[in-house]
Amino acid sequence: MSQALACLGIVVSLTVASGWAFRLPLLTTILPGEAPMVALTALAVLALSVSLLLSAQHEGRVDDRRVGRWLAVVAVAVAAGGGIQYAVPHGFRLDDWLQRLVSGPLGPDNGISLATVVCVLGAAAGIILGDARGRTFTRLGVAAAALAFVAAAVGGLGYVYGVGAFHQGGPYSRMSLLTALTLGLLSAGVLLSRPHGPWVATVLRGGEVARLLLPAVVVVPLLLGGLQIYAVRLDLLEPETGTALLVTVLAICLAALALRLARDVERRIVGERRLRDTLQDMNEALERRVDERTRDLAQAQDALIQAQKMEAIGQLTGGVAHDFNNLLTIIRSSVEFLRRPNLPEERRVRYMDAVSDTVDRAARLTGQLLAFARRQPLRPETFDVSSRLVGLATMLDTLTGARIRVVTTKPECPCFVRADASQFDTAIVNLAVNARDAMDGEGTLTLALSCGRAKPAIRGHAGLSTPFVTLAVGDTGSGIAAESVARIFEPFFTTKEVGKGTGLGLSQVIGFAKQSGGDVDVASVVGRRTTFTLYLPQAEEAVMDVVEDVVEDTLADDNDRCILVVEDNVEIGRFCTQILDDLGYGTTLAQTAEAGLAEIEAAPSRFDAVFSDVVMPGMGGLELAKRLRATHPGLPVVLTSGYSHVLVQDDAHGFDLVRKPYSAAQVDGALRSATRRRRRADMRPAPVQETTS
Repeated sequence: MSQALACLGIVVSLTVASGWAFRLPLLTTILPGEAPMVALTALAVLALSVSLLLSAQHEGRVDDRRVGRWLAVVAVAVAAGGGIQYAVPHGFRLDDWLQRLVSGPLGPDNGISLATVVCVLGAAAGIILGDARGRTFTRLGVAAAALAFVAAAVGGLGYVYGVGAFHQGGPYSRMSLLTALTLGLLSAGVLLSRPHGPWVATVLRGGEVARLLLPAVVVVPLLLGGLQIYAVRLDLLEPETGTALLVTVLAICLAALALRLARDVERRIVGERRLRDTLQDMNEALERRVDERTRDLAQAQDALIQAQKMEAIGQLTGGVAHDFNNLLTIIRSSVEFLRRPNLPEERRVRYMDAVSDTVDRAARLTGQLLAFARRQPLRPETFDVSSRLVGLATMLDTLTGARIRVVTTKPECPCFVRADASQFDTAIVNLAVNARDAMDGEGTLTLALSCGRAKPAIRGHAGLSTPFVTLAVGDTGSGIAAESVARIFEPFFTTKEVGKGTGLGLSQVIGFAKQSGGDVDVASVVGRRTTFTLYLPQAEEAVMDVVEDVVEDTLADDNDRCILVVEDNVEIGRFCTQILDDLGYGTTLAQTAEAGLAEIEAAPSRFDAVFSDVVMPGMGGLELAKRLRATHPGLPVVLTSGYSHVLVQDDAHGFDLVRKPYSAAQVDGALRSATRRRRRADMRPAPVQETTS
């Protein structure tokens, strides 16, 4: 639009210049007899039009816009030269001088008007300040262009309404209608060339409201006002009638505009409501789909997890069945040989030792399984890893063989942890055995101990900044393949040949570490090395109690003690009472904790100790022990169990514990220790209370 208006200005200015050059007065004005556009005004309009044409190219070259601004400066200079006559009366007139060069001297009522000078200066200022960086200068440019448009519009309306003050006197005394229209259009082009400027954006982006309001409140009143004035001048209407008609027509136009706007607003409100309802429906549908998809994914994930669980259970069951069948084969074969008559003593002893060793191996196997499941009852104690590592190093030298060099590095300060010491030793031995097998019996085994280390993120678990004791066990073996690293801690998973490993060693290590509050990290380079790093929470040094030497209690006979055995399994109960009878104890068997309580309440002094299973129907052994501690604090209780989730949480809760499978010696030792502690407590003299008289 701006470029079209600029082209129109160029055509008008060149036409006027041609009219003066060829002495054709019709080309210098619109209406015959009206004041013409003088040559100086035509020159200013030409410079202003070309400047607008170059500046209105939004994607034009920078040089074109620069030239456009300089042409606007030329227009300012031309207009300022023509306006000097108003500052210095009877002085030099640039418009008359230029007019003489083109055609001849100006008439007494012709020349560039002050309103023309203001319009040219305002439009040129809008072009010059339109590209300014500061927002203030941009606003000034828009204001100057708007002022030029208003001034030109007033001059044009003076001709339309026949108001002499706006085209025959004052600053408009020499302004022609052609000049007013041309400068008004150029000023509008300057405003439209800056669509992002203030006020202009409001008009251009006002949409349908702006398109309806502007004609209704600007164009229609001006047009009706002009028609009313001409009708009165031509005696077609009385002044009062014309005014009444003007007001009526304007009221009808405004009412129609109000109805149109109200209808548009109502349509917009209805449309927005429908759009909001549609969006809400779409949102609800999307939420339903997301919920359905989430449920489907959750069900698929549950199915996958269940399948993985079943696969793991199948693998675990198969491995356990395989190992236990091997152990049971040894036991069954040994028992069959023991049943043979006239068996030599040497072979009988060998078969009995085989049965005993096999039972121990079965107990270790169940312990490894429970350690992997983090259900192994631990006996935590605070110990110095550095001191314990010294003792382990000697054993590892023998375990790994002469061709493997064991290198141990440890700090000078002690490193205390609170964990099960025997399980710790087992974990280190398992790591050392794996390292030995990976090095094929030759290489270097490194044990590096450090304290106060933070635990990094391991296998997706977040790290911890609290101090940890780390023990890195490294070897120079074959390494672990990347696809096997994620599975090395699974039970019964092994990369060794058949018969050379059960796949439970690393399972015991990870189970012990997790149950102790730590973790195990692994780093491996295939063909070069592997390092397992054991992380255990660092503990404060334990305050060791001074234990005095205990003199054997010879005052009481160990063979006159009576033990209450509480065991729900009849076979185990009979076997246990038989063991105790053979050891010289008196026994009473109760198959429930409630029956055991009844026996004790019937004769509280009859029993010297209680030997109870933990897992039983109804009241458990631990609850029985706690109740006896409250009602009969002097009666010792020894618990026994193969596994219990209660014992996993807090070991034996302060009671003596014999783990199944147990031997006669283990039961005898635990009961002797418990009964002797009771007798020493009974023999300890009571404190003497001082009395004052």
